[in-house]
Amino acid sequence: MLILIRKIGYDILGYISYFGSITILAFDTFRKIFSAKKSENIFKNINSIGINSFPLIAIISVFTGMVLVMETAYTLKKFGAEIYSGGIVAISMIRELGPVFVAIIMAGRVGGSIAAEIGTMKITEQIDAMEILAVDPVSYLVSPRLLAGIISLPSLFLMSFFLAILGAFIIGVFLVNIPSGMFLYQTFRFIGIRDLLVGLVKSVVFSIVIIVVSSYEGLRASGGASGVGRAATTSVVVSFFLIILCNLILTGFFYFI
Repeated sequence: MLILIRKIGYDILGYISYFGSITILAFDTFRKIFSAKKSENIFKNINSIGINSFPLIAIISVFTGMVLVMETAYTLKKFGAEIYSGGIVAISMIRELGPVFVAIIMAGRVGGSIAAEIGTMKITEQIDAMEILAVDPVSYLVSPRLLAGIISLPSLFLMSFFLAILGAFIIGVFLVNIPSGMFLYQTFRFIGIRDLLVGLVKSVVFSIVIIVVSSYEGLRASGGASGVGRAATTSVVVSFFLIILCNLILTGFFYFI
């Protein structure tokens, strides 16, 4: 019994230490985000994080809008209320599904890549060489990625929302036979500025989570090639967990407090 209690205590302390270290890195990154001239790094990371991710997010968003209309219209048709399916899609995408879907895609595509890239630099002692040359790894490697993520992810969220509406419009008008004017009216009728701001805030928070967690895992990588793979996998898993947790907290804060 004593061994079990001790193990649980060690695990709890380990989790506290882990998330505390991530929080410290986040504050350090924000403190140094405008401290150096690194505009070329920012634009390079915007290209890799945002622009290169757009085709995948665009395809998934359109298909998501189509599927949501199919599912909601099938159920609402029993009550003669299929014209409201567009509104349900809009509310779902702008409040919950849009920010979460984009963040999860980014965590899988970008987060693992960042962890692997920084982890490789750590294992090959390139980060040690930076420190010897008085180059701060956080300022040079993490801060530009964080700023690029804060710019890219909300932009991708907005494009994802409108592309999902486009997919919903195609199915709603041409398959469910909802009049196009009525579909668009009901789609944008139930969403307001507050919903848009909530989606943008969530996107910013999720981008911070993804970049900081991925960078932290890369900076603590060790053990050769297997360590790089472990860092990439852990960054994706932890990012998924924190995205869902932050989404729960933010939804409760904005709509129930």
